[in-house]
Amino acid sequence: MRKPSRFLKALFRPVSWLLVLLLTAGLLASCVKEEAEAVSPPPPMSASEGLRIAVGSDLHFNPEIKDGDEEKEAYYYNPELIDALLEDAVTEGARILLLTGDICNSGKGSRHEELAEKLRKAEEKGISIYVLPGNHDLGPAAQTDFASVYGDFGFDEAVSRDTASLSYCIMRDDVCILMMDTAGYPAGIIDLPGAPPQETTGAFLNEETLSWAEVMLKAAQEKGLYILCAGHYNLLTEDGNDPENPDYYLRNGDRFAALLRKYDVPLYLSGHLHTRLVMQEDSLTELVTEYLLSYPTSYSMLDLTEDAITYAPRRVNVDSWAEKTGQEDPALLHFSQWQQDALRAYSYENVEYMSAKNPISRGQQKKAAEFFYAVMNAYWNGELAEKREELSSMPGYKPFFRCAEGFGYGWWLKDLMDQASPLLGGFRLER
Repeated sequence: MRKPSRFLKALFRPVSWLLVLLLTAGLLASCVKEEAEAVSPPPPMSASEGLRIAVGSDLHFNPEIKDGDEEKEAYYYNPELIDALLEDAVTEGARILLLTGDICNSGKGSRHEELAEKLRKAEEKGISIYVLPGNHDLGPAAQTDFASVYGDFGFDEAVSRDTASLSYCIMRDDVCILMMDTAGYPAGIIDLPGAPPQETTGAFLNEETLSWAEVMLKAAQEKGLYILCAGHYNLLTEDGNDPENPDYYLRNGDRFAALLRKYDVPLYLSGHLHTRLVMQEDSLTELVTEYLLSYPTSYSMLDLTEDAITYAPRRVNVDSWAEKTGQEDPALLHFSQWQQDALRAYSYENVEYMSAKNPISRGQQKKAAEFFYAVMNAYWNGELAEKREELSSMPGYKPFFRCAEGFGYGWWLKDLMDQASPLLGGFRLER
């Protein structure tokens, strides 16, 4: 595969694009079972109808990006997109926002403090925000630093905090939210009094944390609470316990997944992979929320009612936020179109690159690029499954796969189209 362009790095940073491609194709093929019902995005929910929970991941807050010479890609607008996310979640009626790790880049204390101030202003508008650390959040900031800075965002409100990790438990609105610290950060900044010594930086849940989690799950079940669980790292993958992939999966994820099933937990929320995935194994569903700072700048919306929990991806309305807050940058004021144009340009760029090795005519290149763009757009909109036949009949279908032969995009797009799940566009789990 070609070396990633600047636009591509902005799409999936810092996780490698090749890994995302491998995971997306493999996981969609092997893990998704159509046990949940695919649904269309729900309308805004009032407090009397149920509980709306927003889920964001991998914010990678870094205001210093503007001090460099970055081209104005999505990542350049890091602070603005986070502000737009917070505003959008409030506008859409979410009463809770879960941020599932990698909320800052490099764990700098000043960045954490600046982000905490943003979250504090959002909470003044009536939303409760709960945060988790990811592998990018600690170091130089230690565990105690993180808990101190974000005390108002989960740690001080928790009914219980694990003494061996930054895991904690929230119980409110007849819901128990188990916020799990899945580690993966430098062992040298583990400084909680009850934390056992660790020699690895891999993702894990120590024995003390697993025991604490079971106590919380049992208490929630006895109270008749609806239980949700969140963590940064992923659970339901074939490679979840592969020692050759310690940077991407929870090492003892199989044990924790078994514990969640034991207490009838229906949904585990994660991030880290920088792409949207829905995985199901037996009674447990995992929803992976995408990287905020890439196309299409979206997050997850969950609606909890007496009968079901409904998920839909929600694209941040950056255009509306920009107009409301008096932004002057044209890219922000027309952000949706700006991103669409960037995605189309990237499609043309890659087809042209692949055509240098596998020549096709200029006319065929244009058709192939439009096909590439249409597939990527349908995937992110959760429409790939229903549009599979339509896309396969596009004039650019054959030219694309002809010029993509020998490149990662060739086999990936084919697998993606073959295995596309309608659950990516929204699903409903019966309670």
